Amino acid sequence: MSDPGRVALAYRPPLDWDALISFLAARATPGVELVEPRRYRRTVAIGGRVGTIEVRPAGRRHALTLDARMNGGGAGVDLVDRVRRMFDLDADPAALAAHLGADPTLGPRLRACPGIRRPGAWDPFELAVRAVLGQQVSVRAATTIAGRIAEAFGSPVEDEGGLSRLFPSAEQLADAPVERQGVMPARAGTIRALARAVIDGRVSLGRREGADAARALMALPGIGPWTASYVAMRAFGEPDALPSGDLVLRQATGGRTARELEAMSQAWRPFRSYAVMLLWQSPHVSTAIQGAPGRQPRRRSLRGNTNV
Repeated sequence: MSDPGRVALAYRPPLDWDALISFLAARATPGVELVEPRRYRRTVAIGGRVGTIEVRPAGRRHALTLDARMNGGGAGVDLVDRVRRMFDLDADPAALAAHLGADPTLGPRLRACPGIRRPGAWDPFELAVRAVLGQQVSVRAATTIAGRIAEAFGSPVEDEGGLSRLFPSAEQLADAPVERQGVMPARAGTIRALARAVIDGRVSLGRREGADAARALMALPGIGPWTASYVAMRAFGEPDALPSGDLVLRQATGGRTARELEAMSQAWRPFRSYAVMLLWQSPHVSTAIQGAPGRQPRRRSLRGNTNV
């Protein structure tokens, strides 16, 4: 690897680093990501370059420090832009506070967690696969399976303290027998269908695709509104996404139905993604449920159906 390129990434304070890093830690893919209380590390591939990045708070300044170790140079503009999106560094906490702070449900949570951010993703395809793996299972189970998939199908990289694999590309998963890594057959088919749709252009996961990409995702077998909303929120940087069928969100808002939650959320627009993050941190949500933010409710009549 080349010498690290170091960049300071400024943001508008406050930034709730602890909440952000805790969310990412629970979902860190073994071999691809390593998350500690004061730093985030992962393997990356961009523009023909391969390497690792590390992101951590920059002391007393309102900035994060990015160190990039790449085989073709340091932290280029494209890499910096993607890391800024990952950590939602262009968010405006003052605007969020002004819009959501007076809400009786969100206001107390926002005051307890000022500087809430919407965690993004390094790679939209990786995030979409991770969302499919998270359907109807706990975060821990999905994370374990993601690590197995990375180990089996991802490209190896020079080991950087426990970082040894790139997450597999669409080309690497288009025909991959991911069932052997513990993926249920229906979800395995969804992952391969997603990979093929990305390869042939039926699904474009660029950040500017927005609603068009979400509709294209839902046209695939096994991807419904919850998965599409989750991908929109984290991969596309959509500030107003709401996975209204989410069990945690419904419990955190007093057991509302998806339709009731959708109606309630209209007052939160255009910042519903931030409302989601606040509600997923609700301290009164039961331990069993809170361990799996984003988990979809299991319906007996749809057991085995991933499109819930």
